[in-house]
Amino acid sequence: MPSITRHLGRYLVLLSALLVGVAGLSYWHSLETLAVHHQQLAREMGRSFFKELLITRRWNAQQGGVYVPITDELQPNPYLKDPERDVTTTAGVRLTKVNPAFMTRLLSAMTEQSDGVRIHMTSLKPINPINAPADDWERQALVRFEAGATEQAGLVTEPTGPAFRFMGRLSVERACLKCHEQQNYKEGEVRGGIRVSLPWAPFQETQDAAWRQLTLLHTAALAGLLTLLWGGALVVLRTAREVEQLNRHMKTLNERLEVSALTDSLTGVSNRLYFDRMLHTSISQAQRYGDALSLIMLDLDHFKRVNDTHGHGVGDQVLQAFTGVAQTQLRATDLLARWGGEEFVVAAPRTDLESALRLAERLRAAVQAHDFPVIGPLTVSLGVAEYASDDTPLTLLERADTALYQAKALGRNRVAAAQRP
Repeated sequence: MPSITRHLGRYLVLLSALLVGVAGLSYWHSLETLAVHHQQLAREMGRSFFKELLITRRWNAQQGGVYVPITDELQPNPYLKDPERDVTTTAGVRLTKVNPAFMTRLLSAMTEQSDGVRIHMTSLKPINPINAPADDWERQALVRFEAGATEQAGLVTEPTGPAFRFMGRLSVERACLKCHEQQNYKEGEVRGGIRVSLPWAPFQETQDAAWRQLTLLHTAALAGLLTLLWGGALVVLRTAREVEQLNRHMKTLNERLEVSALTDSLTGVSNRLYFDRMLHTSISQAQRYGDALSLIMLDLDHFKRVNDTHGHGVGDQVLQAFTGVAQTQLRATDLLARWGGEEFVVAAPRTDLESALRLAERLRAAVQAHDFPVIGPLTVSLGVAEYASDDTPLTLLERADTALYQAKALGRNRVAAAQRP
């Protein structure tokens, strides 16, 4: 018992270390997944802002711009070169045209005041200097857009604090040419991008709350597992003898299962798996000691008629009776196996072709003379092949099988010998 205690103690320490390691890896992976999830969420939110801006800008461009009253807060756009930029209504109200770019700047101011979301339209070739890249991040994104990229996103630190940026590519659309044809804009040309900056603080708060839940969950799970593990050790110690008895019983059961795995369950003779193993061994011995070795392939004639006429239950009885008849003619050193269906094979060690033919003839005669249950007489065809020095298990079986088919072709109920290779 002390040795069992020592072994169990080592096992528990190792398993506890493994549990701690797995829990640590799971915790780390969960944190990484959580961080990625929140960034993906921020990316989708930024993309949604960008798409809404695109739709709004497209509508504005399709209308050729929209007129709004001039106020102290909303003055005409000095960079809009349009002779109809400013108009006065018949009622004397002064209006100014707001094009997509100007509208983007106005919406940016509104969203920053209401939600803290900052929007910046930027270009490497700005008409308005305020639209020049604000920093290297924007500049690099614009360069990637010209190389074929459609969006750029990432977590950055801005003067107002951490923020998640999403920037989408702006391309010239047909409606844009109404105002920008004089700047030689071309449809489909990349002109810049719109950057949406989302305050990271709300995302960080939800992420921190989820981190706390993960920490509590992993800690509780690990503590529970370790408690169960060490508590169960006491039960294991008390049941050590029962486990040893069970192991002995399982060993005996496994031995029985191994025997059954190598035996045909219907007839009780060896199955194909076991025969294959023994054939390799027999050929190795024949090669080493120069002994003779022969194979006999047997097939019950017209056996399909038995199953079709009397049913598979009678067919099974016939197969069982056949193996009983065959074993009465075999020596202790001969190995009979069911090859498949109504086909059987016999390995006859230290038996040359002439002796094997005599043995096959005895088998054929015994089967023909037997009165099988329900069906009465039955015949068998047999093919015999003797091992040659260049034979492999496969070629030896193939030669015996060829001889079997020769016997069937010659009218069945006979023995045929395979030619030497």
